[in-house]
Amino acid sequence: MTVGQIVMLPAEVSRRMTCAMEGVVAMIQRDRLFVATLVAVFTVSEAIGVTINFKPAVNYPVGTNPVAVAAGDFDGDGNIDLAVVNSGNAGTGDNGSVSILLGNGDGTFHAAVNVAAGENPIAIVVADFNGDHRPDLAVINHDGGTGNIAIQLGNGDGTFQSPLDYAVASGLTTLAVGDFNGDNKPDLVVNGPSIYLLLGNGDGTLQSPAELGSGGFSVATADFNNDGNADLVLPRGLGGVTVMLGNGDGTFQPGVLYDHHGIGVQTAIVLGDFNGDGKLDVFLTYNGFNGAGSDLLVGNGDGTFTVVSSVANAVSANLSQADFNGDRNLDIVEPSNGMISVSAGKGDGTFETPVRFSAGSSPSQVLAIDLNGDESPDMVVANSGDGTISVLLNAVGTEFSISASSPTPNSVSPGQSATSTVSLSLLNAFSNPVSLTCSVEPAQAGAPTCTVNPTMVTFDAGGKASAQLTIAAGGASASLIPSNAQWDFAPWQLAWMPMAGLVLLATRFKWSNRNKEARRGLSMSCLVLTATFFYVGCRAGSHSDQNGQNYTVTVTATAGATQLHTGVTLTVR
Repeated sequence: MTVGQIVMLPAEVSRRMTCAMEGVVAMIQRDRLFVATLVAVFTVSEAIGVTINFKPAVNYPVGTNPVAVAAGDFDGDGNIDLAVVNSGNAGTGDNGSVSILLGNGDGTFHAAVNVAAGENPIAIVVADFNGDHRPDLAVINHDGGTGNIAIQLGNGDGTFQSPLDYAVASGLTTLAVGDFNGDNKPDLVVNGPSIYLLLGNGDGTLQSPAELGSGGFSVATADFNNDGNADLVLPRGLGGVTVMLGNGDGTFQPGVLYDHHGIGVQTAIVLGDFNGDGKLDVFLTYNGFNGAGSDLLVGNGDGTFTVVSSVANAVSANLSQADFNGDRNLDIVEPSNGMISVSAGKGDGTFETPVRFSAGSSPSQVLAIDLNGDESPDMVVANSGDGTISVLLNAVGTEFSISASSPTPNSVSPGQSATSTVSLSLLNAFSNPVSLTCSVEPAQAGAPTCTVNPTMVTFDAGGKASAQLTIAAGGASASLIPSNAQWDFAPWQLAWMPMAGLVLLATRFKWSNRNKEARRGLSMSCLVLTATFFYVGCRAGSHSDQNGQNYTVTVTATAGATQLHTGVTLTVR
C-alpha cells in the first residue's frame, strides 16, 4: 500500500464507523417503535375485550336514605355537579332533603349542602324550566301520601329557590322530562297508578296534570319512529311494556302492549341502541311469578319492537347504561345484592357475565356520567343504607393511536409544498373529539410552515379519523450548517495540502538521521499529513449535507387529558 492509502485508512474507517453507528441507532429506534407497536397491539387486544375497571369508591355523606341522583352544572363553572334525593324516614318524622354536591371537575366534590324539597322525595330530574339557561330541579315528593311535583328553580350559583308544589296523585314512582307538545319548553310525564302529563309554560310553572292511562313502575321518553315527536314507553303494573307514540301536540296514540312475561311482572327500563343497528331498543328487567330476568325490545325504527328474551342477568328495578370499556357497545349497570353489577354489551343485543364492584351500604341507584372530563363514563351510586353516595371513576381511560404517512414528495424546493395523511384509530375511547396542531423544528428563519385540516376530528363508527398535513417551504431555505463550514468547493481543491505534506515529509526523512531537530520535524510532518487526510476525508463525507436541510414536523393530537404525537421529516433543498 502507498503512504496515502495508509493515512486515508483511519479516516475512512472513522467515517464508516460513524455511518455504522448511525445505522445502529436507527435500527434501535426502529426496534423501539416495533416493540411499542407490539405493546399497543396487545393493549388494544385487551381494551377491545370486556375489560371493565373502576377505581375504588370514594364516599360522600349526604342525607337520610338517598335513593336517586341527577347531574347538571348548577353553579356555571363548567363542572358536573350532583343533586341527590334523600327520602328520609317518614316513621321518625325525617322529611328528607335534596343534597347538592358541587364538582371540582376532576371527579371530586365539595361537601353536600342539603336543601328542603318536600316531604320524603323519591325521584328527580334536571331541566331548564324557566328558560334562563340555568338548570332547575323537578322532584317527586310523597308529601304525606298525597303525592306532588316540586319545581325548584336554580339561581346559577349552586343554590335553588323554594319549591313550587303541584299536586298530582298518591303512589307516584318515577318521572321523565321531554317536549311533548312541540313548543320547545320542557314538560313532565309522571308514572304511578296512572301516567300523568304536566305541560310546562316555559316560566318555571306547570299546567294541571292530564291523565294518559294506567301507569306502572318506570317511564322513559324518546322518538322511536323518527317523526320528530317524543314518544313514551312504560312498564304496566300487571305485566308487559306499553309504547305510546306521540302526536307532537301533547296527545298520544293508543298504547301498544308488548306482553313479554305475563301477569305479575314488575319491570324497569333503560333505552339505547344495544344491537348496533342505529335504532333505539328498550332494555328491561322483570321480577314476576315466573322468576326474574331481563329482556330486550329490539326497535324496528318505526315505533314497533320485537321481543328478545333472556339477554342478560340483570334483575334490578334501577338501571343505567353507558359504554364503560370503550368497545363502542352499550353496557348495563345496576345495583344488585349490595354491589354494583356491570354487564358488558357484545353489540348484538346480548351481554357478558356481569362483573361486580363495591360501593356503599345498600346501593339503590346508579348514574353513569363522565365526571372528570376524560370521556370515560364514571358511576355515581346512591347508598340508601349508610346515607352516602359513592363515586367510582373509570380506570380504563381513553386511548387512541396516531400516525402520519411520509410526505409526498419527501423533498421540496423553496416555494413548494408537501402533504401527509394523519391517521387516528380508537383503541379504547368514547365519543371524544380530537384537536390537531402541528409544529416545525428547527424553528428558524426560513423554516417551512405547517397546517392541519381539519383541526378537529371525530371518530367514525369504525373508530377511524383522518386529516391532511400540509408543509409549505418558504421562499428561501435556511441551514443548520455552521458558517465556517459552508464553503462550497470540491475535495480536489484541497489536493495541495496532502501534496505539500508529502514534500515536507520527504525533506525531513532525508535529514532525520542527522539530528534530533530533524526527527522532531519528521514527526510534525507526519502529524500534519495525517490531519490533512482526515480533514479531506471528513470534508468529502460531509459534503452531502450541502444538498438540503431536514425539518421535523410534529403533529400533536389532544383529547381531554390524553395527548399523543407523531412526526414526519421533510427535506428542503
